[in-house]
Amino acid sequence: MVFPESYTYHNNNCRRHGKISWFGVLAHGIGLRVTFMHHNAHHGIVRNGKTHLRDLSLDQLSEFVSGFGEPPYRYRQLVSWLYEKLAGDFQEMTDLPLRLREQLAHHARVTSLRATTVQVSQIDGTRKFLFDLGDGKSIESVLMRHGQRVTLCISSQVGCPMDCLFCQTSKGVFQRNLKCGEILDQICHLKRVCRDEDEAKKSHPVNIVFMGMGEPLLNYRSLVHAIRTLNAPEGFDMGSKRITVSTSGLPRRMCNLADAGLRCSLALSLNATTDSDRRRLMPAVSKYPIKETIDAARYFAETSGRRVTLEYVLLRGENTSDEDARRLGKISRQGPFKLNLIPYNPGPEGEYETLDEDELQRFIQLLLPYAPTLTVRRSKGPDIFAACGQLWNQSLGYKKGPAEGT
Repeated sequence: MVFPESYTYHNNNCRRHGKISWFGVLAHGIGLRVTFMHHNAHHGIVRNGKTHLRDLSLDQLSEFVSGFGEPPYRYRQLVSWLYEKLAGDFQEMTDLPLRLREQLAHHARVTSLRATTVQVSQIDGTRKFLFDLGDGKSIESVLMRHGQRVTLCISSQVGCPMDCLFCQTSKGVFQRNLKCGEILDQICHLKRVCRDEDEAKKSHPVNIVFMGMGEPLLNYRSLVHAIRTLNAPEGFDMGSKRITVSTSGLPRRMCNLADAGLRCSLALSLNATTDSDRRRLMPAVSKYPIKETIDAARYFAETSGRRVTLEYVLLRGENTSDEDARRLGKISRQGPFKLNLIPYNPGPEGEYETLDEDELQRFIQLLLPYAPTLTVRRSKGPDIFAACGQLWNQSLGYKKGPAEGT
């Protein structure tokens, strides 16, 4: 389910021209009727007759609760259970009347996914979660700890249609976009794991990076919907320093994201310094010249007031020549950018080679006269294939050629 780049949204409910209406309690019992109009079939709000609450915008959730004839404070209690207390089911919501909990359980559900496997890195303790989506499809998410800081790597699609040659996810068959609720469920599940582990239930800073499976900007509707909930004071109340969207580079969508009024940061996965090399390594974005993509990144930085990160996966012999280093340094000076070098993380086949430490330091030294800000990402969890570019699972299979429509 890929939406056209020109798709636009109005108001905080991530709707286009459609409207969702919730009708109240009927005379006999609590028959909740839901009317979907124009385009809202894409929201995926109802499955098997039950409303997935995290699929709803906060405005829609408030309307949903009022449809049961409940006072406004019940909405506040419910949203607190969903996003602050991270409830997994309605029975945990002990300050709601039993009658309301039973009604909610009959008409709604809290979560849409189930963790089936957890792998733990013997190198650094990073954990990779395999989530069953309930329709035969699965995704992976990663929980990383850096001292007192936590980073959650979140997926936005089941598979990825972008066909980047160095990425394991792109080797699988792209299946569908994730719904907003499925994105938020990943975050809630991993945050709950952290909370339950931490001593005295202390809350450590959490960073959300949309760097898991999929191209986030090809799932623009669900991404925007999820970030609005992450930003909202009654949601997660997270700012732009804590949320990063990583994209392979879709210029119009990057500009749309800049104009959406969200609090998030942007990372552009560049990975080449010439159009010909980028076309070879990242064929799905080959129609966008580097100049156009960099212009869009600059627009995002200037509109949002946040520097954009230029990500660069280092592939020995492919994009690591002395000239590549010099060109990359010059590109990084074309806007409010910071440069993040990523040593290649091989999948099971390991088609490419990464630089050794001496080669990496040489590349850095060539960059330093040009690059204003430079960091090196030391990926976590490579032994369980949880590092950058390594996510894949059996449900994706392997595709034989480029993804359709790319």
